[in-house]
Amino acid sequence: MSGVETAELAALLMELKDRSGLSYGVLAKRLHMSASTLHRYCRGEALPPEFGTVERLARLCRATPEEQAELHRRWIAADTARQRERERKGPPPRPAVPVETHAAPVPEVRPQGLRVALAGAGVVAAVVAIALLVGLLTDGGDDGSGEGDLAAILDGGQEAEDAPLAVTTRPYAFDQCEGRYLVDLPPAQVPPPPTETDAAGWVRALEAVPAGEQLVELAVQGTGAETVVLRDLRVRVTATGEPLPWELYGGYSACGGGPVRTSAFDIDLDAASPRPTAVDGQQGPPLWVDESEPLVLYATAHAEERSVEWYLELEWSSGDRSGTLRIDDDGEPFRTSAVGDQREMNYMIGGTEWFDAETGEPVSR
Repeated sequence: MSGVETAELAALLMELKDRSGLSYGVLAKRLHMSASTLHRYCRGEALPPEFGTVERLARLCRATPEEQAELHRRWIAADTARQRERERKGPPPRPAVPVETHAAPVPEVRPQGLRVALAGAGVVAAVVAIALLVGLLTDGGDDGSGEGDLAAILDGGQEAEDAPLAVTTRPYAFDQCEGRYLVDLPPAQVPPPPTETDAAGWVRALEAVPAGEQLVELAVQGTGAETVVLRDLRVRVTATGEPLPWELYGGYSACGGGPVRTSAFDIDLDAASPRPTAVDGQQGPPLWVDESEPLVLYATAHAEERSVEWYLELEWSSGDRSGTLRIDDDGEPFRTSAVGDQREMNYMIGGTEWFDAETGEPVSR
């Protein structure tokens, strides 16, 4: 575990929890997790796999904006330390999912020292598919192994670890809880929609593709005291095609909104040459990081006309050194597809089946 960094995050979580006057049981129920898991987070025995969990806990405990910013800084520091520890140990073995598949053809804000740039499967019995997916989602648990890490390749044949910065990628971040996905499986073989923590495992187990929009989060931090300038962020499209005609699954019905993004990068994947654009009048690259000043980028990619396979390139320089990091989905391109005229299916919180979003009727097949 990430030692000192995780302990510092846990200390602030415990302070907020005690100040709220709410029990572990009450908070855990509202966060849709077990009380024992929440207890481990607050004692520094485990690190939340994504910041959304910390953010929701902070809101429940009525944390101030300054406290939320400090929580974000501490989580990034702990998560970066966790990534370094994983790199030393080597990647964990990936669980096999025996499902037959078809191959498919920031501006600067400084609260409390933090800068945030907001940028066919074959027929398988439903009970087997669900059991396999549950096994995948729970594997790795609190260490966040279901989340996609940076696949980084430097120009010039250098090794990724030579770069004076670390980037952690979440390719299926949530802006709101109702993410939409295209899945080449019938409703009977698709488990309930994922939480943000479980999104990466859910998507990969089902070979789902984000429908219409994909939010990618990049946490960037220098690995030393020297300043690293982020000179440019580029989009590379590797393949395009017709929108996928698969089943369209939405998220939980009647679910609340996600965190407010004060700025973001927007990517129009339908453009001839897609490029990240800082929206809301915010500043784009060049930006900078070092080990004490992390940076979080949010890039929202939209596809309304086609399916697109793509990845990002982050160009950096530090002194007389420079390079480019490829940012993708665990070694594979991101995939985002426009939606055709499919019906959309949703799932009620606490429900037991998918239903037609337009009619409200349960979907039988």
